[in-house]
Amino acid sequence: MKILVLSDSHGDIYNLKEVLRIHRDANAVCFLGDGLRDVDALYREVQNSAAWICVRGNCDFYNLFDGCAVGKNAQIEYFGKRILLTHGDLYSAKYGLGGLISLAREREADVVLYGHTHIPKETYVNEERPIYLFNPGSICYPNGSYGLITLDEGGILFSHGKI
Repeated sequence: MKILVLSDSHGDIYNLKEVLRIHRDANAVCFLGDGLRDVDALYREVQNSAAWICVRGNCDFYNLFDGCAVGKNAQIEYFGKRILLTHGDLYSAKYGLGGLISLAREREADVVLYGHTHIPKETYVNEERPIYLFNPGSICYPNGSYGLITLDEGGILFSHGKI
């Protein structure tokens, strides 16, 4: 399974369209906020077969995706891996990972996807229950970064790409 992870488009429709074109084979698209209006407009245009999961960021005053209200956190599960989506602002992601680690522990998550910092990052926390923290960075210019997750029964692989 291929999961495309995007965050912080801040109005940059061009980079969003380009990454969705390149990775049109993605089984799921996770958007982590700060550009919800952008992905809502593109979703209608692209209409691919991927499952779309979105959360709101601190700059998202528009709170709809495909006609449904979007919250600050979401949770999905694939191949027995519990994956949490959040923008990161509620957990002080710009100042450290402690809040995100606490969230993962509280929700018994295997993976936390977050944005907000605009910096691509992958962190593995080896505790009694291992936790992966993954930030795709910002898809908007000039950063143009995004994340990919490959997931199957054998495990999980994280990578970053650049537009």
